Amino acid sequence: PATVKAQKLTENDGRPRARDYDDTTQEFMATVIREYRTRLCTQAPMPDHVQETALLTASWAKGCQVMNMNLSRSPPLVKLVTIRGSQIRGQLKTKLRPLVEAMYGFHSSQSKSAIKKNRALAEDLKEGMNFAFKHMAAQEDGRRGFLKAPLIQKIVNMMWFANKHDDGVTNPDLFKPFPHPALALVLTGIECCIDEWATGTRMDVPFTIQEYRGVFESHLNCLREFEEATKQYGVLPGICNKIYEAGWIHSGAAPLVTQSLASVSARVIADAIKEYQEGSTTDDESE
Repeated sequence: PATVKAQKLTENDGRPRARDYDDTTQEFMATVIREYRTRLCTQAPMPDHVQETALLTASWAKGCQVMNMNLSRSPPLVKLVTIRGSQIRGQLKTKLRPLVEAMYGFHSSQSKSAIKKNRALAEDLKEGMNFAFKHMAAQEDGRRGFLKAPLIQKIVNMMWFANKHDDGVTNPDLFKPFPHPALALVLTGIECCIDEWATGTRMDVPFTIQEYRGVFESHLNCLREFEEATKQYGVLPGICNKIYEAGWIHSGAAPLVTQSLASVSARVIADAIKEYQEGSTTDDESE
């Protein structure tokens, strides 16, 4: 398809906005942004420059394919897309913060005993990824249900399966089974929220690539090692399939297995024939 240039209709001094452009550009960019958001979460949620460029190229190609046109990639339009990365991470952190506080039992208080408890709790949760277990324990041999902490499913539902039009539902090819990079992002986000309590009093810790890419990479490697070590039993694919299926159910989308096919029962057919035979003459006469 021929390359088209975006028509900017309004000027503003702030950051670029899709609504400043013509309708075709807006539609094209909406497709690209949707694709970029999905690929980012499922493939490289904390991308370096090379990964970000690859995600952008693939997403732009999707825009070209869907719209049957090629929009030239100007820096402001590129920025409109790549800014989604920090938006998604911010969104995840904002949703997680109150959940981490409530579900793990941190308490905002000025009392010395509460501060001390918060500090100890933050240390206990981070030790050996205790926070990722369904049944947490001070000692490793007491922990059960790795990657089955209720908080993991809860935040996955909120982020990608909020309703039947959400990204997890509309992109089963990318989200089923639930992808390791997205799971590693969730684990990293939870850890960032726990880090906010490290002193015993909650302090804001920015969830940035600069601060947390190393943590993210270590979670991703941990998942890969865990998969390799449990390969013959298929433990991790099983867990990730369950996360996806629970998300799908939460979204209210149609059941995964049964496809509803339009069908007419023998009774309905018999009734229709009877109605036709009885009423065909009267219908004709009344016209």
